[in-house]
Amino acid sequence: MMTELKDIAKENDVNLENCVVFVRGNDDILAVDISNAGIRQRSDDTMGFTFSISPKQALELEKYFNKFATGEKFYFDISQTGYRPVYYRGLSPMTKEVSGEYEPKFNITLFAQKAIVEPDDSYFAPTCACCEFCHIE
Repeated sequence: MMTELKDIAKENDVNLENCVVFVRGNDDILAVDISNAGIRQRSDDTMGFTFSISPKQALELEKYFNKFATGEKFYFDISQTGYRPVYYRGLSPMTKEVSGEYEPKFNITLFAQKAIVEPDDSYFAPTCACCEFCHIE
């Protein structure tokens, strides 16, 4: 799939090093320029990707994520650092940002929750009576 993504990026003149790429399924892909994004992570493993983008890009982003069901798993890759699994939690309402210095932009936030998957065999039963936690091998 990575070869296909690089081919698609080359055809569309997209530099993946400067993008956050979202992947749903095998071939449902969206790349957004990272310079227009702010990413925040909270201690409860929820994340917010806030985009400040053109009206056309905002509509594409909204159209892409409107297909998702709450809790649906997808992957993101920031600047080709590797794909991370997350669960879809929703989109914020779009807000318009108007300035005399630049073209109007729309702000929208994608909410996700990290999908941490620990293999079952990496845990074993507590070895002491007073310990309520599993121990990681």
